[in-house]
Amino acid sequence: KQEKLTGEIVVNELFLKGASFIAYPVRVVWSVSKTEEEPSLKVLMSVPKKKLKHAVDRNRVKRLLREAYRLQKKDLTVLVDEQGLQVRMALVWIPNEVLDYAKVERKVLDALTKMQKLLISDTTND
Repeated sequence: KQEKLTGEIVVNELFLKGASFIAYPVRVVWSVSKTEEEPSLKVLMSVPKKKLKHAVDRNRVKRLLREAYRLQKKDLTVLVDEQGLQVRMALVWIPNEVLDYAKVERKVLDALTKMQKLLISDTTND
């Protein structure tokens, strides 16, 4: 619950100024800063009503995303803590259907791996 990204101002700033990439079925929007807040990694899960009309489906997808993220976040958390960074990211659902958990988990892992690579290259360029 502490890792949940909340606050209208913070979320708007993330979507306006943050970088993004697509790891289908999710679009990852992220931003990095050097501030030392706890926790160092905050995440927002979003499933647009435009994509999935039924609340049951939206809630299911959010549950799948949260669980896949929870199981895969360890390496990213360690990297962020070692670098002393504050990372904010949003996972936005793209497809118009609910996918099975195995596929969601695999793709969230791909997205987090890509995120790690981007953070490593971003910190070496500074």
